[in-house]
Amino acid sequence: MPTSQQLRSGTGALALLAERDLAALWRTVTTAEQAQRLLEEALPGIVERYGSAAAALAADWYDDLRDELGVRGRFSAFPAEVGDRGTDALAGWGVGPLYAADPDWNAARTLVAGGLQRRIADVARETITGSSIEDPAADGWQRVGQGTSCTFCRMLIGRGSVYTEAGVEFGAHDHCNCGAAPAFGGHPRPVKPYEVSERRKRDENGDLIPSRDAARAREWIKDNR
Repeated sequence: MPTSQQLRSGTGALALLAERDLAALWRTVTTAEQAQRLLEEALPGIVERYGSAAAALAADWYDDLRDELGVRGRFSAFPAEVGDRGTDALAGWGVGPLYAADPDWNAARTLVAGGLQRRIADVARETITGSSIEDPAADGWQRVGQGTSCTFCRMLIGRGSVYTEAGVEFGAHDHCNCGAAPAFGGHPRPVKPYEVSERRKRDENGDLIPSRDAARAREWIKDNR
């Protein structure tokens, strides 16, 4: 049966291919101005190429999962449109370290690569979330992943919420490996809600003390109910 990890791995492989293209571009520039100009020209095509592939991959995964589960009714997932993903802003922000007194090319490349990864992964996520909202047999979608290195992601995953509205955005950061999975009616949920350990620190009123990332996650939850 198709797993969410397989989809996330496939999307990650596409992001690595995009980073390979970025590396090739990086070898052709020697100044911040050249880098920004080239990124502004090349990033839209890179995001379109690998974002479209991510959308198709996610749509196929959704349909395969639906078939394997024997979900009733006819429905085909629809790939999300890549559209304008703010690549000019990414180019301008990513080359920031190159305008320092001591230009840091590795830092700049890492920033741009992270932005590329998020934009490509977002197209796959939006394919799943959008299809889950439109599919009559789905109750919505859940956030899936490990969240091993990010409290923000770990809290959102552990919450186990099922999102049912089209206006809910998938909260993600650069290099985020979280994904979305449909929650089909009559089938086990992809994620079971996490029960908070009593060993967590509490304040004088007995309330749990959130970490900085946990507080950020709670703000996202409040804005996306």
